[in-house]
Amino acid sequence: MNRNYNVTIEGNEALLERFIEAILTDAIKESADYPHPLQLPTGELFLVDSIIKYFLNKKPFIAENAIQFCDKIRKNSPEGFQNYSLEKWIKENIQQAYFDKVAIRDADEAPLKSGTDLSDVNPEHLSFVVYVAICLMKYGASFEIVTVNRYFRMVKELGSNEVEELKKYGSKKLPEHLTNYKDENVSCVANDVFATIKIKVSKESEAAYQAIFQFINELLKADFPKSYTIEFSAPTKNVLPVKGLIKTGVHHLFANGVQYPNLHPLIESYALLAMKKWEWYHNLQDENCAMPSTFAVFALGLENEKYFDLVKKYMQEADAEHQSIQEKFTPAFVEKFGISKASLPVFISCILSMQEHKPFKVFAEAFHNVQNLQLLLDCKRNFADFISKSSKEDWSEEDAREMPAYLWTYVLYSIWGPDSKYPALIKKSPPEMKAFYEELLQ
Repeated sequence: MNRNYNVTIEGNEALLERFIEAILTDAIKESADYPHPLQLPTGELFLVDSIIKYFLNKKPFIAENAIQFCDKIRKNSPEGFQNYSLEKWIKENIQQAYFDKVAIRDADEAPLKSGTDLSDVNPEHLSFVVYVAICLMKYGASFEIVTVNRYFRMVKELGSNEVEELKKYGSKKLPEHLTNYKDENVSCVANDVFATIKIKVSKESEAAYQAIFQFINELLKADFPKSYTIEFSAPTKNVLPVKGLIKTGVHHLFANGVQYPNLHPLIESYALLAMKKWEWYHNLQDENCAMPSTFAVFALGLENEKYFDLVKKYMQEADAEHQSIQEKFTPAFVEKFGISKASLPVFISCILSMQEHKPFKVFAEAFHNVQNLQLLLDCKRNFADFISKSSKEDWSEEDAREMPAYLWTYVLYSIWGPDSKYPALIKKSPPEMKAFYEELLQ
């Protein structure tokens, strides 16, 4: 840890001005040592939180200047968007200044302080709060949507109409052809501030879905939030052959689109663009929460073996602690492709994509033959090779010795249920399979 850096603002104003000048002229760099203070070309170090605090508290406060300054830090610093520093400024200058302190812990419900005079509110402050909210939406974690909505509510209550303008037009920082498309078959409208993509099909055709997927793919290549909502309506509402999968607009979109084989490359491109760990479709909650790309991957993954690698990649990116929607896909996958040398690695990736995958009858049935039991036994003997590299990156030497055996118990549970059932399973197994069951289960 590098401790040779400045933190204190008082008495260091001249040095801080040099840091600000260096930031605005792209002459700054970030120290590689934690906590990553910024460094001048002449070697001086200053903690970025203090620099931001000093700049934002300078008078007069001009939102355009503050936005330019913060954007420079975001673009030039490996740490990226400094949400902690900016949220602290908002808390001190907006929340505590104008909203009931008792309710700040539940700020969505916090009322304005009694007697607040809106004419005293600095509109430049409100414009900066809107900027921070937009950055949180684009560059923050998916859960920051809660904070974004709180900031927008505060700005509205303090008399600004900027939020209503953003609802209509977004930030206006993206070219119009990326946010609006319309032809005789389909209309597409995207809002980068509220992270929404609204699609309406008036007439079903391959051309309509081609236009849709091209629109979304180009949008995701631009500066659009990585977590977002897709709202979709169309005359046709196909569903994927996945039992229990939520029937929602984004589900219908890809179930409809996958009917056109010529569009499969576009759908695959979408899946690869959208697939981001710890990002979500905002309008899917609880047991249905899903990483963007989910329905595209499920659609293609049940079409053809050529998309097996795509399914594996998705399962390795899925948040094992907070997402379980993929549990519905696995039995549909086994029913479609069975267990083979090609499909087994995909099956294993599905099982390991969550903390405890539910066992399904179709799994045990698929392995109840000598050929597939042998495949599973080979898998057990080389199980570390079936575990993704990303999962093993942070393993210690001890983890490397112990984790494969631990994870293997999850595979067995997902196929045959709790280990209390294993003795009876071995006992009643056919003679030609008994040795396999014994080595797999004992």
